Amino acid sequence: MYHFLSISWMEAYAAHCAQDADLVKSLQGFNGLIEYGWIEAPNPSVYLHICNGLPQDITDSPAHKVTMRVHARADTWQRIYHRDISAKKALLINELKFKGSMLKLIKYMEPFNTTFRRMGDVPATFQGL
Repeated sequence: MYHFLSISWMEAYAAHCAQDADLVKSLQGFNGLIEYGWIEAPNPSVYLHICNGLPQDITDSPAHKVTMRVHARADTWQRIYHRDISAKKALLINELKFKGSMLKLIKYMEPFNTTFRRMGDVPATFQGL
């Protein structure tokens, strides 16, 4: 089992999402570097580079300019992971912090929300977070 938002967890998560042809199709045209991180926690962020809807690289430091930043407290990430709250709702009630292009977020909101629902499909531990 991986630590949530670790590089190894993110690799498994990205591979899982990339297996869904409909999801990949809905993300076609999306290119960028997404930072997944923490609010009020010393844990490092993880960076997912997406090219035309497919994961290309995962690192612990940005290789180029970050397109979107998505941060939350550990309890919010757990609620998203366990599907107690959708990422869309967490964003609307300001529990999921977003920085980046709102136009791009709105355009890809449904596929992004789907990817967040998929987080719970990849085994993870929140211990020590």
